[in-house]
Amino acid sequence: MQWQVVFAGMLGLALVLSVSVYAYFRLRIERERTLQKLVERGLSGDDLIRTAGLDRSRRSDLRRGLLLIGVGVAWSAVTFVIGGPAWKMGGAPLAIGLVYVLLWTLDGRPR
Repeated sequence: MQWQVVFAGMLGLALVLSVSVYAYFRLRIERERTLQKLVERGLSGDDLIRTAGLDRSRRSDLRRGLLLIGVGVAWSAVTFVIGGPAWKMGGAPLAIGLVYVLLWTLDGRPR
């Protein structure tokens, strides 16, 4: 019975990772096509970066941080209910998420 749970978890993890990698590279291809079209229209420099949406927005750190915190808490909760020491692995994305939120907070302070 327990090996079936492990197998289902590994299969689910592989599925999530493969879909994530596919979506990331698909979005990257679309971004490159958009940049090529903008270059063909004659945009360059800051206008190109701003129009293509490549400028680093302040909200991206907050989004990443909240996503990683959610993933860490969800992983820890699910694996704690299942049992075993694997729930401790949720601490890594949780800590990274907290760092992103901290960076978002510090980036907004006046200097």
